[in-house]
Amino acid sequence: MNTIQNSPPNVVAAAMLSHERLAAFLNQVYTNYYLPIRLDAEQFVQMCYTEDVDLRKSVVALIDDTPVGIALLALRGVAGWVCGVGVLEPWRRQGIARRLMEHIQATAQTAGLQTLWLEVLAQNEAGLALYQQLDFSWERDLLVLTLEPGTFDPQPLPPGVAPASSGVVLAHYAAFHDVRAPWQRQLASLHHRQRDFRALAFWEGERMIGYVLYHLQHGNHVVMDMAVDPEHPQRLRVARTLLTAMHSARPDLGGYTINVPADDPLLPAFTGLRYRIWQRQHELVWKAAGPGIGD
Repeated sequence: MNTIQNSPPNVVAAAMLSHERLAAFLNQVYTNYYLPIRLDAEQFVQMCYTEDVDLRKSVVALIDDTPVGIALLALRGVAGWVCGVGVLEPWRRQGIARRLMEHIQATAQTAGLQTLWLEVLAQNEAGLALYQQLDFSWERDLLVLTLEPGTFDPQPLPPGVAPASSGVVLAHYAAFHDVRAPWQRQLASLHHRQRDFRALAFWEGERMIGYVLYHLQHGNHVVMDMAVDPEHPQRLRVARTLLTAMHSARPDLGGYTINVPADDPLLPAFTGLRYRIWQRQHELVWKAAGPGIGD
């Protein structure tokens, strides 16, 4: 096993490395992880744009100019989101992840951030323990849901449901959401990629009461957002109708969606249509206070 006793890592801004090198390193770090990552340089750049990752404030740990660890930091206003935290397997359990995270926390305070958010898979006990030691606290659970293809029969769109543009449905985002969205499902992320998405809207006369926003990828309908007017008396029925309409148009495809809050009132629309919980993530938050790290 490698040791850092004689070669302490040098922590540098991720922007010092090329996009190609950062993408390749992330792939290497997440090999054999619970959720493997495969990105090329173009996809890495798109991810950074979509999630507002700042490579100047993100960090990489180098030993002899070779990357051994990484932590990416995204910024929106006074909030930050930490993603892509990882250390190469031969260098794990030697304090590198802690050093990277402490650097991120210090950067957050210098930048005037009030909160840092992150997600950690429920089975990643080592990661959860580290974040708790760094004063991150549990906020709620987020669910990754999947659906097998062939669950639905081909059907025409039901009355009231029609294709719509991403821009039209996202204009209703704030009014239709009554649960705080996690970082990757926030309006900013959706706006950054809206040209890639398709949408179905549910109308009652000239009033939109709900929508589902999605794209097709790897044999799945990837649901990016689904929202229904909280004041509608049959909110779940509207959500189920939208999901059914989406899948009935292409029943050969499965379904996939990430980071649905466990307290989302529309979650039963997914599970009632045989979506299953594939992964569970803990959403954690760290609140900056004072000149030091932690509360």
